[in-house]
Amino acid sequence: MWLIAICDDSRRECFKVEELLENYCMEKRIAMEAEIFYDGSQLYEKMEEGRHYDLIFLDILMYGMDGIEVARKIRRGLKNEEVQIVYMSCVTGHADLLLQNHPIGFVGKPVRREELYRAADDAWKLGRRFKKCFIYQKDRMTYQVSYEDILYFQSIGRKVEVHTVSGVGDFYGKLSDLVEKGLPEQFIQIHQSYIINLDHLTGSGCF
Repeated sequence: MWLIAICDDSRRECFKVEELLENYCMEKRIAMEAEIFYDGSQLYEKMEEGRHYDLIFLDILMYGMDGIEVARKIRRGLKNEEVQIVYMSCVTGHADLLLQNHPIGFVGKPVRREELYRAADDAWKLGRRFKKCFIYQKDRMTYQVSYEDILYFQSIGRKVEVHTVSGVGDFYGKLSDLVEKGLPEQFIQIHQSYIINLDHLTGSGCF
């Protein structure tokens, strides 16, 4: 699942971005889930609690905590360099402040379809190239989940279930295919039906 946050104090812009992203993902057959925030502090608090996002569309000028401050706190406070950030704004400038937070793009406001699609394309391609994600297909849709969020894989019949911190997905396949293609070193096959993530054995464990 491509997890996206949209943060803008304009409800109209949020809904527009969400609609365009839904259309983009339908055309590309990408499974997506979007969450909307109208205040920068709400987004930051959600991430501080442990919520993971793959991509954030972030307005620069907002009441309260603005987009520059939100991104700075995500990068420095949470030490999160993995989430991709696309800034949105109707004004130019602030280049030095924007770049220090390592955004992957910029979209002008009001948001246009072509510009947003280009930013989404860049984010999806960069994510698949550099991010440590497990990618699978189901019902002609493409799903991705961060390896660090996977608890274990379980083989059930002709399907493989992907048990994550947020739910369960499945696809047609075999555990042997996963082993053959290669998984990160923290994944160990302990049974013909199970591959577990050793990083989740501490605390409450996987099962």
